[in-house]
Amino acid sequence: MKYRVLVVDDSPFVRRLLTDWLKEDPSFEVVATASNGEEALAKVKEFKPDLITLDVEMPVMDGLSALERIMKEQPTPVLMVSSLTTQGAAATMRALELGAVDFFAKPQSSASIQFVSAKDDLLQKLRACAAAKTNRPIGTAVRAARVTTGSDRLIVIASSTGGPRALAGLWSTLPVGLPAPILITQHMPAGFTESLAKRLDSIGTVPCREAKPGDRIEPGQALLAPGGRHMLIGANNEILFDDGPSLHGVKPAADFLFHSAAKYFGRKVIGAVLTGMGRDGAEGAFAIRQAKGVVFGEAESTCTIYGMPKAAKDAGGIDAEFPINEMAAAIAGSLSERCARAS
Repeated sequence: MKYRVLVVDDSPFVRRLLTDWLKEDPSFEVVATASNGEEALAKVKEFKPDLITLDVEMPVMDGLSALERIMKEQPTPVLMVSSLTTQGAAATMRALELGAVDFFAKPQSSASIQFVSAKDDLLQKLRACAAAKTNRPIGTAVRAARVTTGSDRLIVIASSTGGPRALAGLWSTLPVGLPAPILITQHMPAGFTESLAKRLDSIGTVPCREAKPGDRIEPGQALLAPGGRHMLIGANNEILFDDGPSLHGVKPAADFLFHSAAKYFGRKVIGAVLTGMGRDGAEGAFAIRQAKGVVFGEAESTCTIYGMPKAAKDAGGIDAEFPINEMAAAIAGSLSERCARAS
């Protein structure tokens, strides 16, 4: 199948470069280009593309305004093209909440050599977008009951494509005062994880921030792995980082976190594998279950891409599956030992 793509970007250089890259790949066909959000809306109606690459910062109508209209009027898988700036990262987080499947970070320099080095990343992300389900209904939020007793358990979460939106949905239903620490690995490059952590923190349930050297596991505090660094647990509740190569093609990889959680916390671990492409987290989820911990998978019904949860399930690493709107209740129930292990 050949996917029909609309390329939207303020920069003529970027439009031309993306178009050339896509023309070289037999999986894609560029049906039109646009230089701003208003023009993009007209082209979406005219050409009805299968995929859209959408610049965040544009004149006349910016990418966020255009995205919101596209998702309401003609839902289409969208890959945001974002600048590597603090402002660009914050806008990108908002775009993912509005329904964009993923984002591609523009190199900061306009030198073509830097863009060429990112070509494979862009094409891989577009293939993931093609497999994604847009505007998946999350369902009625099931707010988790407050956990009134202390806990010696650890919650670890893995997520990838569609993860920021899933995490925001999960965070909005977590109880205030959750007594357990939470560690998260979201596949995302450096420069964007800080914005995601701030977004989760702003929801107001469980405090969240990007992890940094010297951090330790603390009850009631969530730590997000920084982009571009594997995060794992060391002895004495230390947070450690590994700057080695990517695993499963991603960095940070959840398997580092999950394996170390199984090693140091064993049956006290509650894991969750959320939406994403690939199999990161599958081996780690199995290790947690082997250590007598429990792992939940996001149900296919709410996944943007049912890849990581399915891989974990197929590997024997999932106890039960829940839609994202019920995941917080499942986690809180497990903390209170009210959630029975699935067979």
